[in-house]
Amino acid sequence: MPDAWVVAWVAGGVCVVVLAVAIRWWQRRREAAYDARRRAELRESRGYLYMQQQELERLAARIIATSSTATIAGFQIVRQIEAVFTDGHISPTRAVDVLKALAAEKGGNAIVNLASERLPTGKCAARGDAVIVRTLDA
Repeated sequence: MPDAWVVAWVAGGVCVVVLAVAIRWWQRRREAAYDARRRAELRESRGYLYMQQQELERLAARIIATSSTATIAGFQIVRQIEAVFTDGHISPTRAVDVLKALAAEKGGNAIVNLASERLPTGKCAARGDAVIVRTLDA
């Protein structure tokens, strides 16, 4: 009789080990599927951010001149379009680039009264007036 108990205990132990291995294999498969979905989402998000960055750079390149004063040397202001403002950026340069893109979206080709500052939160802001300018004829 003791031999039957030993065989039953060993068989039960083997079943528990096999079940634990099967459960762990199933969990790894689920984790791998989740990780694959997450990687695909991140890849898509990075692609969108890259396209957004390219669009920002393209728009910012339309701005031909900037000035921290109300005039731009060598240019005549034809029309003032609108005041533009942006904040929450990591650096003043980035804030100015976004400001240039905003001005270009509104139809401007220059920015006057340009100012950038670091906020108490550590983020940066920029403001200015989008204008249309033309070069002065000599």
